[in-house]
Amino acid sequence: MSDTSNTPEQRYDALHLITDEVLARYSKTPDPRLRELMLSLIKHIHSFAKEVKLTAEEWAFTMNFLEETGKWCSPGRNEFMIFSDALGLSMLTVTQDYPRPEHATEPTLVGPFLLENAPQFPMGADISAGAAGTPMYAHGQVLDIHGQPVAHAIIDVWHSDDRGLYDVQDGLEEKGPWARAALTTDADGRYSFWSVLPVDYPVPQDGTAIQMLQATTGRSWRPAHLHFRIQAPGQRPLITHIFDRNSQNLNSDAVFGVRPSLIADFKPQTPGQAPDGKSMDRDFFTLEYNFTMTDALA
Repeated sequence: MSDTSNTPEQRYDALHLITDEVLARYSKTPDPRLRELMLSLIKHIHSFAKEVKLTAEEWAFTMNFLEETGKWCSPGRNEFMIFSDALGLSMLTVTQDYPRPEHATEPTLVGPFLLENAPQFPMGADISAGAAGTPMYAHGQVLDIHGQPVAHAIIDVWHSDDRGLYDVQDGLEEKGPWARAALTTDADGRYSFWSVLPVDYPVPQDGTAIQMLQATTGRSWRPAHLHFRIQAPGQRPLITHIFDRNSQNLNSDAVFGVRPSLIADFKPQTPGQAPDGKSMDRDFFTLEYNFTMTDALA
């Protein structure tokens, strides 16, 4: 009798046999949610490859492209996140996973430039740290869904300078962070800070995501905005943007992140007294925006 111990359990000379065997193996995944995710992912990836008749050459190009994409990732720069954003997957996930009660502030995507442990500033401080641009004063209040102030909420804020660059794109290790801060709301849930006016900018031009966009939609610009992440006990973390109403790219955001409720007026001001009493000898802008958080999930 011949030895069959090394005989494959399945023949892989038919497309459906390959998919069936892969699904059979992953069906034994212990964690139920991981099993559900993996089986669905395998079904969809295999179906996609069959539908478009993916060639070995195209597959090899994609693997090499993903390898190159990984080389562009570093603290504060996630190139894979840019792909997720540009394909609309980030906004789809945010919208699906974050249903909000009426009047609550809408979330949007986090973007690729979030840094943990941002430098802490007192309320009302200038967080620009030398960033180039026109002065801007932002202030408002953080409320819960019941209209009560959220005291001692931690607000992370980060944004571009007037070149359309973030600190992580401009020698962060040598120069340190700028236009980035962690702030804590006061007892009335109020926040305030000085910085510089953000501007419209394109997604990074030196990585792989821009190659994909140039070969497909041709759209790579983002409207001017401030990033906010707000966290507080008893509240669901809120990650969102506030967009400048005067931006030229509100209707063509490369990453589909604009929501009408997040568009606000960055108001131009002439030299004089700012809302916090500071005397300004040059033109500046002001933004007033209140955030409403939702209760933490039970």
